[in-house]
Amino acid sequence: MTREDIVRLFEGLSLRGNQVVIHAALSSFGHVDGGAVTLCAALLDAVGESGTILIPAFTYAETLGGRAPGRPVAYHADLPVSREIGTVAEAFRHLPGVLRSSHPTHSFCAWGRQAREVLSTQRDNNPLGPLKKLNVVQGQVLLLGTSLQAATAIHLAEERVGAPALTRRTALRVNAAGYAERAVLENVPGCNLGFVKLEQHLDPAKVRAVALAHGAARKVPIRYLVQLASALLERDPHALSCERSDCQSCAAKRETSGTGTPDEPALGTQG
Repeated sequence: MTREDIVRLFEGLSLRGNQVVIHAALSSFGHVDGGAVTLCAALLDAVGESGTILIPAFTYAETLGGRAPGRPVAYHADLPVSREIGTVAEAFRHLPGVLRSSHPTHSFCAWGRQAREVLSTQRDNNPLGPLKKLNVVQGQVLLLGTSLQAATAIHLAEERVGAPALTRRTALRVNAAGYAERAVLENVPGCNLGFVKLEQHLDPAKVRAVALAHGAARKVPIRYLVQLASALLERDPHALSCERSDCQSCAAKRETSGTGTPDEPALGTQG
């Protein structure tokens, strides 16, 4: 596929002027001339400068020591995106005009009309701030060949219902003077593997979709998705927990009562 092919494909999603958070699997498009860079350029074309693109640029595997236990690295603006997040996110952060937030574990990259405003909402105690902003402005989740497992916005539902899912961590970040300093992080998201369970509850009428070479590109309103997940979690606080016996993040969800914030669980799958 060429850049022009992808832009034509995106016409079926009506992305122009949208405020979108994107989760993408490059492989779902089949062969793309120029790879992830071409896909990112097509996204900019499709959304346009009147819209805003937000993409997770998470580095938790590195800054929390997931790659080498006990040896975390300090976050800085040029730290590559964790490979679990994907090549599209890594390519996007290098594009001209793209901004990146400074959260040590859950930074976001943004481009477009409200990029700076959206990123400015993030704090060490509010990592989901950019997604909350998109929720307020009635933004969209764009899933490019990915399932709801990738939809970080579902963590907003966990926060809304007070589910025992967001944690306190510490990580290093390089400060303006060039020195690594320790930051205390609140409300850090945990495991997202169970988010795929929400797929069966989606109303097809709320989803706009076009076919890809492998899978589909889907646009879902953030507000609808958060409301749907919130209703499910209100009925069962553990409805979106994963089933892995070795997932300490979801085990903590099951074992924690009330709405308190558990401290420092072992690093698991996050998103």
